[in-house]
Amino acid sequence: MSEEKIILNIGGIKYETLRSTLIAQPETLLGTMFQDQNEYIKNSINENEYFFNRNGEAFYYIMEFYRTEKLLWPTEIGESQVTYQQLQEELDYFQINKSKVFSSLASETTISTIDRFISIFEQLIISNYISFNNEISLSISNNNHLNSLSQFRGCAFDILDNMEKQIEKHLVENFSELELKWKCQRECSYSYNYHECPFFDVYITFTSPVEKLLKSEDVQADITFTQTPVNTSEETIILNVGGKKYETFQSALIAQPETLLGAMFQDRNKCMRHPINGNEYFFDRNSDAFYYIMEFYRTGKLTWPTESEKVTRKQLEEELDYFHIPFNKSKVLCSLALEAVRNNFKNLIFGFEELIIRCCNCFRNNIKLEIRRDGSIRIVDNNKSSDNRHYYYLQDLQKFCLSKFKIPNAYPTLDNMEKQVGEHLVEVFSNLELKWEFNRTHDHSKIYISISFSFENIVKNFK
Repeated sequence: MSEEKIILNIGGIKYETLRSTLIAQPETLLGTMFQDQNEYIKNSINENEYFFNRNGEAFYYIMEFYRTEKLLWPTEIGESQVTYQQLQEELDYFQINKSKVFSSLASETTISTIDRFISIFEQLIISNYISFNNEISLSISNNNHLNSLSQFRGCAFDILDNMEKQIEKHLVENFSELELKWKCQRECSYSYNYHECPFFDVYITFTSPVEKLLKSEDVQADITFTQTPVNTSEETIILNVGGKKYETFQSALIAQPETLLGAMFQDRNKCMRHPINGNEYFFDRNSDAFYYIMEFYRTGKLTWPTESEKVTRKQLEEELDYFHIPFNKSKVLCSLALEAVRNNFKNLIFGFEELIIRCCNCFRNNIKLEIRRDGSIRIVDNNKSSDNRHYYYLQDLQKFCLSKFKIPNAYPTLDNMEKQVGEHLVEVFSNLELKWEFNRTHDHSKIYISISFSFENIVKNFK
């Protein structure tokens, strides 16, 4: 028998939950309302939908409290529009004991701040890895103007002063695939009035992605993923997670049999399923975090939210635990980094392949590009022909190059992987006898790529 689903319409924003989730907090307003003996105090507007003329945005935190028994601090969620005072008002209205939830809020907030601080380091390492920069040098001071992590203001220094060894251990373990090394040294300088200004010099090194990129193995190899053939007659499954509906195939779920959904939708486990409407199943969980769960089932790979997204990493870890999805944070982080490098490399390859084909389309057998470190790109053309067709073809190619090569990390990827790009193109276009020439300026500010090929074989064999 399926549990009763409740729709809470809060100022026009609808939240879906289960009665059992609400009555698990019997001393609160909603916990009291939905007790069986209190049917008389409920006023539904549409069967199981109940309206409250309250702040719909702030209720997000109230709903998360019912689901997790934890109160999130509004600033944990990127660009929250809810103030602390508004949250307090909603807690009072819904009769949630503030002394109870605030008792752990201070420690939870401190832990969250440390987590976000470490997350900044993680993102910094990944972004530098993607740019083929395997050295990071930071100066972290209690003076915000001298701080490399200015988004943390003065507290960056204080966190490092108290947590340096733990942070080192965390980063070394989680980036073990990159053979990360951490060096942190406390120094002291003096201002013009001889005021002491302590700071930390942080130096992080790790391996270049080139070697790993050339290997075919995937760093998430411990996660199995079987791409099942598309069966157009297969019935879809609707997963209603906290009111947001995700649609997928049963085969996509059972491809991960060790997980909660993979086990639930095995034919032998029909007793575990409790549909609320035909093929729709409700889970009283975080609907935004489930996006990452669903991507795992679709691709076999885990992605990690950035600090700018609505879902925190802690929330995602809770959802991964709930849905019994095994994950190794070290492998996930290293996979994210390497996958980004691999995608940049593939996109460059595809771009050059299409560029050569476009040149063939206008019977042009050479092209020279200038790519700058700042991301700008242009075609170097020494042909002074006044032919309008030549001009328009050149304009079209220039627009194409801007769309394909003016992308983040195009320069460092080419700067480090030009040999592999050239060898690939020579092999793929062997019938054109393609030649690839690569040069860079002494200051590494510009790259020049010259591609030439011959139509002789094609013309000779043309019938």
